[in-house]
Amino acid sequence: MTNSYSISYPRRTKRRTALCLVAKPLMSLLSRTIITGRENLPQSGPLILVGNHVAMIEVVLMVIHVPWFVEVLGVGDVPLDPTFAPIINSYGFIPVNRGSMDRKGMTMALDVLAQNGVIGIFPEGGIWEANLKQARSGVAWLSSKANAPIVPIGFGGMDGAIGAMAAFKRPQLIMNIGQVIPSIQEDAAGKTRKQALADGADLVMARVEALIPPEEKERWQKICEEHFELTISVNRADGVSMDVPRHLTISEEESLAKFFHRPVLLNTLARNVKLPVQPLQHLATEHNPALIADATQVVLDYLGQNPYYLTYRFGNEGGMAMQNGLVQLRDLARWAGEAGHILTIKPIRRYRYADSDEEIVEESVTAAHKM
Repeated sequence: MTNSYSISYPRRTKRRTALCLVAKPLMSLLSRTIITGRENLPQSGPLILVGNHVAMIEVVLMVIHVPWFVEVLGVGDVPLDPTFAPIINSYGFIPVNRGSMDRKGMTMALDVLAQNGVIGIFPEGGIWEANLKQARSGVAWLSSKANAPIVPIGFGGMDGAIGAMAAFKRPQLIMNIGQVIPSIQEDAAGKTRKQALADGADLVMARVEALIPPEEKERWQKICEEHFELTISVNRADGVSMDVPRHLTISEEESLAKFFHRPVLLNTLARNVKLPVQPLQHLATEHNPALIADATQVVLDYLGQNPYYLTYRFGNEGGMAMQNGLVQLRDLARWAGEAGHILTIKPIRRYRYADSDEEIVEESVTAAHKM
């Protein structure tokens, strides 16, 4: 490794070459991949590849269908999914703690670009709220600091693709490569540095979105008027209903219900972090308040270690409301457990599709993991 850099580029060349040689024909066998815009790829770096992110497949396509070794910036704040961890760790990536400016991760990315390397970034990875699908300024910051141009890439057909490939259904995958965006300049005339970077990041993500297949974007916009409710009942062991003490009333009902209707949150904690949160994943059948309280405390302890886990995905206000709701749920469950009561929690999700007036009501939540 060159002493002046925190990471050398390229690295792991033999291993990465071997992995790509295996992955490319395997992807051709298991899927029907359509790639457009290859002519937009520059001859060399420094270069930043930016794509939308739904599942792991986008990363694979980005790595195997460009002519360079790509250093991918990936999640560093939670352990990798055990299903994919061996392959990902074998290839290697630059871990970045999301939700804060990770100086170590950003320094490594800049060092790759300083060696005329290629960085791959998925700025929206792990962001699940439609109104929060906004560009992260890290892309623009890296581009500006390294004077590196950006190649936007729009992916389609990724949702559920891994399951379809495992069933040999050969799903159609799309990778649209856009025209190069010149490096973002933070000293744009008439703008503050912060505004220039924000505008640059918005431009990048607008170009990425324009490359996403129309039918994919329609799916994002299909659900509307989504809101959440939480019903809670407390009963004595003999079945008599009990009133919840006023000081234990949950004020963050909507945010807490939304937390439970985003099952990937708990599933990640169970699968990746190996935390015992199963009672919260099965509220439809779990009525033991002591178990619910213990599992909720486990989540709160984790949020103490990783404070950006919710705020990164739902914004500061939304994430903190969820966390406060979990504190209130823990306190209520502890009280019910100490009194020997039975606790029933039902998070409800209501929404409709844009082309229908029919309201859909979901009262049960199934632990799920999107691949």
